[in-house]
Amino acid sequence: MKAFIRLLKHLPSRLMILVIPFILMAMVEYLERGSYEGLHEWVMHHPLSMVLAYFVVGTLYVFLIAVTGRAKLSFWLLCAALLPLGAISGSKLQAIGSPYYPWDLYFNNQIMAYTAFLKEYLNYRIIGCTALFLVVTAVVFHVLLRGKRIALNWIERSIYAIIAIVMAASLYMDAPIPFMRLYGIYTVPWDQTITYDENGYLYSSVKMLGFLNVDKPAGYSKKAIESIIAKIPEKPAASDKKPNVIVVLGESFWDPTLMKNVTFSRDPIPNLHALQKRYTSGWMLSPQFGGSTANVEFEVLSGNSMRFFGQPPDKILPYIQYVNHGVDSLASIMTRQGYTATSINPFFSYFFDSRKVYKHFGFSRFISSEYFPNDFEGPNYADRAVVNKIIEETEKSAGPDFIFANTMENHHPYNPGKFSKNTIEVTGDISAESKGILETYAQGISATDKALQSLVDYYSKRQEPTILLFFGDHFPFFEDDYRVYRDAKYVLPNDPDLYVKTHYTPFLIWNNYLPADQEQFELKMSPSFLGPKLLHMAGVQGSYYTDYLYELSQKFPVIPPENMWDQAGLKESDLADYRKLQYDNLFGGRYGYAAKGYKDTIVQQGYTLGYGDPVISQVSRSENKLKVTGKPFYSSCNVYIDGKLYKSNFDGDATLYVDLSSSDNPILESAPSHQVEVRIYDDKHMKIGQSNPYPLP
Repeated sequence: MKAFIRLLKHLPSRLMILVIPFILMAMVEYLERGSYEGLHEWVMHHPLSMVLAYFVVGTLYVFLIAVTGRAKLSFWLLCAALLPLGAISGSKLQAIGSPYYPWDLYFNNQIMAYTAFLKEYLNYRIIGCTALFLVVTAVVFHVLLRGKRIALNWIERSIYAIIAIVMAASLYMDAPIPFMRLYGIYTVPWDQTITYDENGYLYSSVKMLGFLNVDKPAGYSKKAIESIIAKIPEKPAASDKKPNVIVVLGESFWDPTLMKNVTFSRDPIPNLHALQKRYTSGWMLSPQFGGSTANVEFEVLSGNSMRFFGQPPDKILPYIQYVNHGVDSLASIMTRQGYTATSINPFFSYFFDSRKVYKHFGFSRFISSEYFPNDFEGPNYADRAVVNKIIEETEKSAGPDFIFANTMENHHPYNPGKFSKNTIEVTGDISAESKGILETYAQGISATDKALQSLVDYYSKRQEPTILLFFGDHFPFFEDDYRVYRDAKYVLPNDPDLYVKTHYTPFLIWNNYLPADQEQFELKMSPSFLGPKLLHMAGVQGSYYTDYLYELSQKFPVIPPENMWDQAGLKESDLADYRKLQYDNLFGGRYGYAAKGYKDTIVQQGYTLGYGDPVISQVSRSENKLKVTGKPFYSSCNVYIDGKLYKSNFDGDATLYVDLSSSDNPILESAPSHQVEVRIYDDKHMKIGQSNPYPLP
């Protein structure tokens, strides 16, 4: 009976240990979302994720109790750690559309850089709710404990420690308790904001911790980097001529005519085939298959290699995890020499954290889909629209240009009917499903091939010297388990050459001012060597890093996955300096940048998304019709009056028209004045452009 009474006596305090982490979890997730509505929506739509978030806080809490032996102190320590992180993440999410990732803290450690975000984020509601939470929690502790400490003996603390260890391992590694599999939880590598939105800030942050595990190369130090750099012979510019340098990534671009068991009614890529016979061309060993374009971009633009991260390329995206500071790239190398560096991508500016990455790569401008005209083929922007943007940018600037552009027309999926018309027929001993997929794919790459020829035709007629690198980023995803490739007998059962057959994509380097090279078709390279190769051919001065990579590529032009190094004749020692230099650039002291004076020259102060904020020059009103004139305007522009959205039509030039009579927000004529604004939002409802306010007549 005494034992039972003792149990009842301690029951409220033990229940509190179970319940109070739930309240803290809710508060942190509230701060991350910035509103009760956001928290409520997450709880209703993702209750299992909420439970996992509770497990995260509960695990940390019982671990601290096991260590300190004090429940109240452990809770306040946990509040001191988690509440600021929730607020910082919420402020970053509100400001730029992405949460505060673990690598933001670990690799950058610049919490004070978020001061401006916090000033905009902290309102009376946020501050009031946080204060109320702290006061209520303190009162609960006082009432339940009556000012006394919870008595915890070593047995109970040991039990808590064991529970914490098992739970921490399960939350992080999904073992011994496979939470992700049991709950059907998944992550979205190419857009971690979705992962955080669905799985919650706390649990998502735990799952992201694995990306912090980047091994320091043996022998890495400032002295080692300076020693490597000292051995790199500097290659000056070959001439005073500064050609336009254009790099075009063809989405899922490959040569399907290599499949010998199917026949195409016409060559889907005749222009590339013709150019390959006259200009430098070959095959690039992509680190990706069927997706994660950003990883191929990362190699081509920065010269860094996916082979050194210790994780499979489909599990990691350096754009999101690691490009959190200035990383020297083709863009910054060119900018230091007077080039205007522009990135053009007909997809949303938030995808792959592109807004952040292109800034940190040293681009001056990033033109994303929000700044494209409505020119589609199928569900995506037409490749001809990308060509028009490239030409527009090179014509606009007085000096030489560096352009990096992606295409999107040929993006997966390849279901029949994707395009309004297919002009290529496929025959062979394959299923009707595979036939339809191949015909759609052939139509897509045919458009990319025409876009390539359009660029060649245009710059062939220009006096301005221009060099163009075109490459496919990865093979198309032809359904699970290489279904179409197997159906066409391109990939065989237990094929020993599976990797090689599904990772080599074509590349071409064309120019309008040099003798046509004859390094054709059989030239094989890794994507990280394409940039140095391009600079060498263009006669443009690179950096110590590109100079090193060019020389390395002459010995080892292809770096396959590590399990294929023996087959390729590669040893760890052959790439030891490469690994050190890459680590220095991304994670280390950036001693190489400091030694060469690059560190503060990478990020451009005038970096602009699109063409800058729209500017209203005139607003006129005729009864219920409103005409808003200004520039630069796009189809993504929206008209707001007194902060409320009004549906508008864009004339394709410089005017937005609003029919006030059709709006659900009637204008109150009794109000003394009304303000008209033009705003641009991305697909996640993040404001990326804001005009000047203009009085409504």
